[in-house]
Amino acid sequence: MGHRRFAAQWLKLFAVAGLVGAALAGCSGDDGTQAGPSGVVIAPVQTATALTITITGAAVSSPPVVNFRVTNQNGESVTGLTDADLRFNIAKLVPGTFGNPYNWQNYINRSSGGAVQGSQERLRTGYPWGTLVPHGDGSYTYTFATDITSASGNPCPAPCADAAGNALDIGYQPGLTHRVSIQQANSAYPRYNATYDFVPAGGAVFGREIVKTGKCNECHNELAVHGGTRVETRLCVTCHNPGSWVAGTPNTPVDFKVMVHKIHRGEELPSVVAGGTYKIGTADFSTVVFPQDIRNCTKCHDGADPATPQGDNWKIRPSREACGSCHDNVNFATGAGHAGGIKDNSTCLACHSSGGEVGPVADSHSFPGRFKAAADRFKFTILDATPTGPGDTPTITFKIEKDGAGLANFRSDPAFSAGANSTLNIRLAWSTRDIGNAGSGQDYGQPATINLLTAASVAPGATAGTYTVTGNTIPIGTTGSLRVFMDGHPAGDVTTAGTFTDRLPTKSVYKDFKINDATVVARRSVVDITKCDSCHARLSLHGANRNDEPGVCVACHNPNATDKARRTGVGVDGKTEESIDFKRMIHAIHAGKRDDPSTTTVVEGHGFREKGIVVYGFGGSVNDFSHVRFPGILNDCSACHLSGTYELAGRWVEPSQGGGILGSTVNTSALTSDASDDLKISPTAAVCSSCHDGASAQDHMVTQGNAIGIGSSLPDTQANLSLNYETCSICHGPGRVADVKVVHGVK
Repeated sequence: MGHRRFAAQWLKLFAVAGLVGAALAGCSGDDGTQAGPSGVVIAPVQTATALTITITGAAVSSPPVVNFRVTNQNGESVTGLTDADLRFNIAKLVPGTFGNPYNWQNYINRSSGGAVQGSQERLRTGYPWGTLVPHGDGSYTYTFATDITSASGNPCPAPCADAAGNALDIGYQPGLTHRVSIQQANSAYPRYNATYDFVPAGGAVFGREIVKTGKCNECHNELAVHGGTRVETRLCVTCHNPGSWVAGTPNTPVDFKVMVHKIHRGEELPSVVAGGTYKIGTADFSTVVFPQDIRNCTKCHDGADPATPQGDNWKIRPSREACGSCHDNVNFATGAGHAGGIKDNSTCLACHSSGGEVGPVADSHSFPGRFKAAADRFKFTILDATPTGPGDTPTITFKIEKDGAGLANFRSDPAFSAGANSTLNIRLAWSTRDIGNAGSGQDYGQPATINLLTAASVAPGATAGTYTVTGNTIPIGTTGSLRVFMDGHPAGDVTTAGTFTDRLPTKSVYKDFKINDATVVARRSVVDITKCDSCHARLSLHGANRNDEPGVCVACHNPNATDKARRTGVGVDGKTEESIDFKRMIHAIHAGKRDDPSTTTVVEGHGFREKGIVVYGFGGSVNDFSHVRFPGILNDCSACHLSGTYELAGRWVEPSQGGGILGSTVNTSALTSDASDDLKISPTAAVCSSCHDGASAQDHMVTQGNAIGIGSSLPDTQANLSLNYETCSICHGPGRVADVKVVHGVK
């Protein structure tokens, strides 16, 4: 669903918006504004970097009529919109009976490939178009071409049925809630969709507000589909309702509540797991992965939000259509996958409610919240570590809390005595200037580790819940600051009471201490975990051992780390190892892979890299991220980064020199615990080539002093990289000709 944009597209936002078509009478102000009719301020075209369309009224007597006003980001009136710039639609909200949900039904429809699909009035061959009247002051009136009050003026297109063959009713019903919508459809202008609900016969509007666009945009940045000009869910449902479908065997409904659920479950749909596909026309959504537990219905649905008062309908008005969209192995008519079968939606609540045979719908979808609540009962804290100088063996003081109180004798608590079902570790990493763990004695730059469930040196501290443990010796010659972190998971009994087999993703924690720094110097923080969690809910990886803390992730996923220990020879990607440095791996994973590597054209929702990244995991598991579909705007660095941390400034002007940033290992030496002779990609190239992995892009990087490992430029050791200057910031630094922020279109 996410619509990806590239530099050329994003630069349009900085171009003239072109919305004032003709000069209006009046005097120009110093800022270029003009006084229009009755003193209305008309904005000059250059200021139209954002649009708002406000529908001021609508009526139906024969063809519908809608009045609206267009303003820019300053609230100034905008003129000059033409017939070609706008599209209009009108739909009615049909009440549900026998337990069926209320559904929107378009009045304006068309036949397409043997199916019926909701449509719009637009200036294009084969579509109706009415009359647009601009009033010269930023207000407009549009009179529809379609007379929805007349069957002869609005015939139902063949086959005049939904995907299941049920007859459509597009007859005018003035007593129902109606929605008129406007789509600004010129991609050269700032996008905007407007909707307006009213009852033509008068009376109160009945709402069906299930999902708001803002919830979608928590993952999608800006939901923008069908050419990038449809950006509002209230507009979407006027077409994506039970009356719209794609012909095939079987027919595919594009009803919003069906289509969106199925798209988001993607590769986990029972039909896909069984070897099938989920396609809408030629678009295949069978590889979509929802980046959190699919049962977290409240990620999208929020009945407590005043904007979506019907957001809890999933709990109280279950239907075969909505439930069967995720559970698509169920045949409600025959009872296959659903004992007994049901003939219609009127009987759903007999079982799916309090006191019913299977209990409320909310209970069976509550596991994400229940796991979070169970994990949040526990809290880890690193309190102290001393001494922490070069050659010292620090004593580390830590605390474990349960339900807000210190947990005495944690090893005897069922959460930590459940054998393989629980883990708890303290690890030491250095130096925080850029963690590499030189001298830790561990292969591939890994930190020193203490297993708190078995270490003999664990002892009770001075207060309940506090403990001490003897750490590993900090190597002589180590400089900078030390990171002590705590990870692992308690065991829980969320799924089955008393079993303690569930892994509870309790937040990992860390604390930094000086080694020989005058004061503690923390590692750079570049990622906001709340932004990660907007998609992932709670970022939990490695079997729930590392949870919701990037400051812990980077201690293991550091520049010296690769996956070579997990491989046996050459992998499926033709490599003997892959860097798992955070700054390189995370970009590459989220970038996925282009459908057609020979072109920079990206199919909506698909990847960017020419080749996907493969990372080997524990037990030799092959994790191929080629099919990742990043749901947001991939080149909007601010979707994940803290402000400014993606720019080539500060330490990133000369990262391998004064910046102290390490390159990413791509070829580990024979001495796997010694990274000094590992071959590395220089730091800036390590980041940029993680998305821009094509030969031409990397050739460009090589010419600017980067060591990559292609062409005539081979990876080099970190010592030699410190003598070789990357010159990327000269062009790509802030304010430069190809500023990273500008070319990525970051707002």
